[in-house]
Amino acid sequence: MDELEFRRRIYANPADDDDALYTAAQSDADNEAFWKDIKSLDDKLRNAANVPVPDDLANKLILNTSLVEFNQHKRRNRWYIGLAASVAFTCGIALTAWQQQHTELDQAALTHMYYAEHEQPVGNARITPQLVNAKLAQFGAELDPSIGKIASINYCLLDTIRSLHMIIETPQGRMSVFLVPDNSQVAPNEFSDPVYKGTSYALQKTNVLVIGEKSADLPAFTSQLQQRLKLST
Repeated sequence: MDELEFRRRIYANPADDDDALYTAAQSDADNEAFWKDIKSLDDKLRNAANVPVPDDLANKLILNTSLVEFNQHKRRNRWYIGLAASVAFTCGIALTAWQQQHTELDQAALTHMYYAEHEQPVGNARITPQLVNAKLAQFGAELDPSIGKIASINYCLLDTIRSLHMIIETPQGRMSVFLVPDNSQVAPNEFSDPVYKGTSYALQKTNVLVIGEKSADLPAFTSQLQQRLKLST
C-alpha cells in the first residue's frame, strides 16, 4: 500500500483495523506516527463532543424561550407606544397650527384696521359705483351710491378667507365694511379693542362686519348700510 492510499484511509476512519493498514504502519515509521496523531486528534474531538447534559437543561431552555418572547413582546409594545406618541404629537402640532392659522373673524378684522389707513385703490383707479358693484356682485350684493364716498375697495384675507374691504367716508369719519363669504364662521354682534369697535350681521351666506373708531355712531351707520347694501338681483 502506498503512502497516499494509507493516509486517505486513515483520514476516512482513524479506527480502521484492516491488516493492510497495520502492515503499512509497521513497515514505515512515518506512517505509524501519522496514524497515532490522527487517532489522538479523533479521541480529543470525541471527548469534546461528549458533554454531559445538565439535569435542568429543559427548564433552562423553556425559561430562555420565555425570556426571548417577553423581550419581543416588550419591544412591540414600545413600538406601539412610540407610534401612539408620534400620532398624538403630530395631532397636537396640527391642532396648534390650525389654531394659529384660524383667528376669529372679528379679531382678524380689527387687526386689519391698523393697516387700513394706508389702503389706496388698486392701481389708483377711479372708484365708480359701477366698479364697486362689479366687485360686490361676486358676493351676491350691490350698494346704493347714496351711502357716501367709497375711499377704497380692495380684496383682503380675513382668517385665510378672501374677503372684500370697503372704506366709506361718512360725517363721523371713515367706516370699514368687510364682506366675508363664509357663514361657517360668525363674528360676534359686537366686538372692540382699545381703538376700534365693530358690529356684524349676515347678508344671506355672507358675513358683513362694520368697524369704526370708538367715538363713531356705529348703530346709525350700520342701519344705513343695511338699507343700501342689498342682495343683487
